[in-house]
Order: sequence, then structure tokens, then C-alpha cells
Amino acid sequence: MTKRRIVLLDAAGLFGIALLLRAVVLALFPFDGLYGQDAFAYYDYAGVLRTALEHGHTPPPFFWPIGYPLHIVATSWIVGMKPLAGQLASLMAGSLVAAFTYALVREVMFDFEARRARRAAVVAALIVAVTGQSIISSISTMADATALVWATASAWLTIRYARTMRPGWLALAAISLGLAVVTRWGNSLLAVPWVLGVLLAWRRQWLTVGWIRPLASGGLAILVGGIVVGLQLASGSHTGDLQVYTWNPLHAVQSTLTNADGTFNYELPMGLFYAQPLLHPSYLFPLFAPFWIVGLWSLGRVGEPARALLVGWPLIVYLFLIGVTWQNPRFALACFPPLAAWTGLGLDALLERRVRWRTAASVFMIVALVGAYAWSLRAVRRFGTEMKTVPLEHVQFLVSQLPARVPVISFGLTHTIEHYSDLQVSDIFLETQESLQERVCGNRDLVYVYLNLDNVGKQWQGKAPDQNYRWLREQPGLEEVGRFKGYTLFRVGRGCASAPD
Repeated sequence: MTKRRIVLLDAAGLFGIALLLRAVVLALFPFDGLYGQDAFAYYDYAGVLRTALEHGHTPPPFFWPIGYPLHIVATSWIVGMKPLAGQLASLMAGSLVAAFTYALVREVMFDFEARRARRAAVVAALIVAVTGQSIISSISTMADATALVWATASAWLTIRYARTMRPGWLALAAISLGLAVVTRWGNSLLAVPWVLGVLLAWRRQWLTVGWIRPLASGGLAILVGGIVVGLQLASGSHTGDLQVYTWNPLHAVQSTLTNADGTFNYELPMGLFYAQPLLHPSYLFPLFAPFWIVGLWSLGRVGEPARALLVGWPLIVYLFLIGVTWQNPRFALACFPPLAAWTGLGLDALLERRVRWRTAASVFMIVALVGAYAWSLRAVRRFGTEMKTVPLEHVQFLVSQLPARVPVISFGLTHTIEHYSDLQVSDIFLETQESLQERVCGNRDLVYVYLNLDNVGKQWQGKAPDQNYRWLREQPGLEEVGRFKGYTLFRVGRGCASAPD
């Protein structure tokens, strides 16, 4: 059997394993992929986008880039425009990340013995397959998994180009990176380690064939990658998230930060929070630590382009994340494949340098993989409870307390209420002074408000949710109807006088 066929069969098998592990999770903990606010926003926009494309219209405006909604549109043409379309797009992408991680490590270790490269690559891919955050992102209607699969594919293609110097591979790498960027804008930062790796490869080629051929390859890559990204940037209507992000290196040591979503008092400063993937069970299970530490040290054995990419990739993502103002464990997934690659390289180094440790190290790795997946099951169950079960319980509470189709003003649960009940819900964050007065004071029917007052008064102090709540309380008046799991249900009174300040 040829080496190429072995690689293809291994990659296909690892994709199948990753997909199976995710299917088991969904069988144990049923989940439709929709939660919070962002997942619903992606899904709802995908429906609007599909309609626009089917009628030959340009994509309508959207806060985020539209790469992920386009993936949902593609799967919706297979399964229909329903929640499964978004979840299927993430499932396929998340499972493919394992396959491309395998291909990346095989390419990084191309000059090693085939058995060693295969062993390290399989371990790295299995780590991606069993890791908790990778699984959670794979079953959620969010952009993380699809952005990551294109970034990982681009990394593999870049290292392949560095080895073969064939322009086609570099062009494909640029297209893949462009698709990663139009799925999550932050992936544009990966151009830095990618370019560094290519320059190191060119340095070697300049000595033999001159500079014209490398520059022509680079020009082709810039052209095709620029077309992918430029098509979306040209409209200027899908860059809302770029406008709310700020970066400050001092945030790395801060834990109280204010952004467009209010003021947050985090438990850890930004620098420590985003360093957690190196030891957190939902990323690199703690038992992997000896392997990734050795793997990082052993990167000196691989080529310069691969070294630049495997170190620069997680480093630049980390430097970006510690300077922003949001903490979310899923953001760190953007730099996970190289960490898995370090671990695979570390196992290989230990097995080759410490022959007496081979059996113990192999058993230890198997135990770590099993432990990681066991933790993942726990993490997914907790995620599903917090992000889906509890919100649905809030919906059931409202339905049990209110007449059908009654107007409700809420926050945080708006999309969940909209999708899983017949209540006429509106979001207090999106209300303007005029619309709120018209909705409340000009409505003959009873209007209800359902809010987490602690969240509104602390995180959102002085912002629209807080201002609008205070006006509702002081002008038309609010009569408490009931409480449920941190939320308070009010009936709005009739004493309107003026719009909120």
C-alpha cells in the first residue's frame, strides 16, 4: 500500500472516529445546536441568506462575517432549513479538524520514519477528536468549528508548499485561509506565522533557483486569497464585530473589563484565562502535559517553516485574546490543533529516546485519551444543562404563567422564547426610546417583562437594558408576577408619561 493511500485511509478513519464520538455525545445528551443569542442569530440569518441567494439577491447585512451562514445554507439544501442544518455544518467541520490535524502532523514529520510520523499524527488527531471544547463547538450552531477546519487545512497546505515548492499548494493554502477569515475575522492574524513559514522556505530556494519563482507563487497566493476576503469586505455590511473589538496589552493583567456587552468581573485576568488550554481538561487534559512539554522542546527537530507555524499559530492567537475584553472558552479553540501537534510530537520523542518507557508511555497516553473523553461527556452535559435545558425551563415557566401570544420584553432569553413558544417577544437591548414607549404605552393588551435584574443592574449598568428597565419601573410601573431561577416576571402598568432618557 502506498504512503499516500495510507494517509488518505488514516485521515478518513480519524474523521469517522471523531464523527462517531460526537454522535455518541448527541445520543446521550440530545441538543439541537441552538443556544444563547449568537447561535440563533447565525441560524436565523442563514435562512434569510438562503432566500436572498435563491432569488439572486446580494447577501443582506449581518453583524458577523457570513462564511458560517454560507455553510448552513449549503447543508440546508441537503436536510432543509431547520436547526439540523446548522448543527450538521459544525459536526462535519469539527470532525474534519481531526483529519486535517493528522495531515498537518504527517507533513511536519515528512522526513521522519513513516511509522513515527503516523504515530504522532494519529495521537494529535485523536486528541482533537476527544477534546471537550472541540466536541462542544462541533455540536453547536456557531462559527468556531468551521473557521478552525479551514485554518487547519490552510496550515497543512502551507507546510506542504514549503516542502514541495509547488505554487498550487500555496494558492490552495491562501484560499483556505481566506475562507477561515471570512468565517471568523480573527483568523486574519494567522497570516503572520503563515508568511513567516513561507519566507523561511523561500530563503532556502533563493539560493538555488533565484527569487522570481517564489515571488510569482506569492503573488498568486495574495491574489486568490485576496479575492476570497475582498468579496465579503467589499459590501462593508458584515463587519459589525470588528467595530466593537478593542485591543490593549494591559488587559492581560486585568480581570474587570468593559466592552459593548457591559462590565464584566472575571475570576481570572485575561492572560491566565487564555493560558488555560495548556492544562484545562476541556482542552489538553492534564495527563497530556508531559507529552506536550517534550513536544514543544522537540520542535527543533522539524523544519524551520513547520516550527514557525506550530509556534507562531498559538502564540499570535494568545497575544490577541489576552488583549481583548471578552472571556469565552470557545475562543481559544482557534489555536488548538498546534497544541495537539505538540503532544503527538512529544509522545514520539519519548518513545524514541526512552526505549524502556515505551510501554508505560503508550499506556499513559491511552489513559489520557480515555480520561479526556470521559471529561468531555461531563463537560457537554453541563454545557447542555446551562445553555439549553435551563433556558427551555424558563420558556416553560412563561408559557405556564401567561396567555398565548402575549407581548413579552426580555433579555438574554429572547431568541429561545421566540423559537420555542408562541409568545410575542422583543429584546429590551434593541429597543429605542420611541419603540419602547409605543410598544408599552400604545398597546391595549397587557405587556410583560422577564429579566434577570442582577445581570441587568451590574453587567449592563448605564446601558440600554438598565436604562429601559428603570424607565419601565418608574413610568408605566412594574407589578411583580413571579420569579424563576434568577429571573423576575413583571406585568407592565399603564402610567406612561415620557420615553426613557
